[in-house]
Amino acid sequence: MFLKVLEEFSPMTFEKYMELCLYHPEYGYYTRGNLPGKRGDYLTSPCVHKVFGATLALQILEIFKLLDKPSDFVIVEAGAGQGYLALDILSYLSQKEYFFKYYIIEPLPILKAIQEETLSEFKSQVMWYESLEKVPPFCGVFLCNEFFDAFPVHLIQKEEDRLMEIWVSVERGNIKEFLGELEEPQILKIVNPYSNFWIDGYRTEVNLRAESFYKILSQKLRIGAIIIIDYGYPRQDYYAPERYKGTLLCYYKHRVVENPYFKPGHIDITAHVDFTLLRELGERFGFINLGFTQQGAFLASLGIERVLYEVSEGSWRDREALKMLIFPEGFGTSHWVLIQGRFLNLSSKLELKAFRLSNRLNLLYY
Repeated sequence: MFLKVLEEFSPMTFEKYMELCLYHPEYGYYTRGNLPGKRGDYLTSPCVHKVFGATLALQILEIFKLLDKPSDFVIVEAGAGQGYLALDILSYLSQKEYFFKYYIIEPLPILKAIQEETLSEFKSQVMWYESLEKVPPFCGVFLCNEFFDAFPVHLIQKEEDRLMEIWVSVERGNIKEFLGELEEPQILKIVNPYSNFWIDGYRTEVNLRAESFYKILSQKLRIGAIIIIDYGYPRQDYYAPERYKGTLLCYYKHRVVENPYFKPGHIDITAHVDFTLLRELGERFGFINLGFTQQGAFLASLGIERVLYEVSEGSWRDREALKMLIFPEGFGTSHWVLIQGRFLNLSSKLELKAFRLSNRLNLLYY
């Protein structure tokens, strides 16, 4: 049935195809209720161990204190999955006797129902919103883990010294791709400094949808910080000549599938994040870029080993989970942390605290 739906949109850009495969109201991968975990198609850090969320809670507390402990401090999360990250953050904060409001942005009813069950213990603190537009302006922290990698992307290819876009046709159940003109001229502005060094056949992705999200976020986050955790690269690495196959990947039952046309609607399609793009968008919409580092270094600087002994018994399984979160063979170097903030129109004392925050994070500038 889904193939017939796709035929109605054919021909379409790959970006549109990816959007339908992930978010179609009836047949999309996420709207079917697919989620990370051992029984899902992939793992995320919150699925590995509760120490991940507990350690992030420490960073949130640091931001709360640097903002002089505002009474209306709120945590806002997008891409909450099963709600494990929210659960672990709220559990750790409650142990420390902090009880913040927690907003979850969730447009899909099936995922909201799962999150409500996961977070039943904290139902008095958690509120759900269908979109970022509906969230009231807030002071606090916006948080997302593996969120921007699920944004539909334009897929482009260099052919005979021209940049072309991948288009998709669906006819009689057959899915084929072909090269066509770029749909958006803005693509050229992002990749032009790098495309001269690409060989013919070089293929990569461009995310244009992050801009509209940042625009809305800038209207909602009055004072506070943005914490983004995802897999990706700074732009010079993202569009490096040796990365000629791009970063697009698909996951099916914990296996990597390179063909995005395999079982549409039943596989997760993802692309690495261009963190330089997020940095630029932050600057454009009035946020300070506090820094950027790998997940392992970030968690270690916050004292994840100490937190592990607070929230677990320090068993062999706990230690193995810790390795997966911070070591290179796990998520330690594949995932990155970008933190941005807004401290405008405040006292010079608070501006100084913003710089203290950047030093506390021990982040690498880029």
